[in-house]
Amino acid sequence: MDLAPVHWMKAPRAPAAAVPLDGSLRDRRQRPWRDLRISLTDRCNFRCSYCMPRSRFGPGHRFLPQAQLLNFEEIVQVAREALALGVRTLRLTGGEPLLRRELVTLVRELSDLRTLDGEAPDLALTTNGSLLAEQAQALRDAGLSRLTVSLDALDDTVFRRMNEVGFPVAEVLRGLDAARQAGFERIKVNMVVRRGVNDQQALPLAAHFRGSGMVLRFIEFMDAGCHNGWKRDEVLESAVLR
Repeated sequence: MDLAPVHWMKAPRAPAAAVPLDGSLRDRRQRPWRDLRISLTDRCNFRCSYCMPRSRFGPGHRFLPQAQLLNFEEIVQVAREALALGVRTLRLTGGEPLLRRELVTLVRELSDLRTLDGEAPDLALTTNGSLLAEQAQALRDAGLSRLTVSLDALDDTVFRRMNEVGFPVAEVLRGLDAARQAGFERIKVNMVVRRGVNDQQALPLAAHFRGSGMVLRFIEFMDAGCHNGWKRDEVLESAVLR
């Protein structure tokens, strides 16, 4: 269940047929919806070719103006309504969510909400890790539960080429260390694997995170519909990634 970063005057109402008598939100197959993804911004400080290629998101690209983004009050309102319908996990995404100003305030307000069974929601955040080192402790103290960090290579040259802004891999690794020191016990690391581009980095990443307590996941390079240069011959067979 995804919530795009658009301006809503009030929380959306689910179709009546999707809300059974028990008050939970379900899909057409009667499976309960437990997760709500909230995109905090469409902006990102990376230009990864598989996600926000510079050819489409270059200097002239027009991102959403601030007035069209949900403000914190609106986000909390939508989250509250979703939790009342059975949602348990709130995942903050982007763009790059750590670019959103005063993010700690939003996390604190969301952590004060409660699920149907009176528990605090499971708060998760997906980030490229570039700004994590400076924010990890404050986010953990505010109530953030889980982190997912994108990391496509350990080799600095490969990593800089992948993010297309020359950002050093050492800073992302520093962010991961800061997250662990801040007390995050559930950290996932996502690697998008492209044949002939960074596939040689899969084993070094696996060795690096082995025994760390972090979960490394290999993500298939997919056609995201944004002119990301997807080519079938750059996709590794899933069997290789298991």
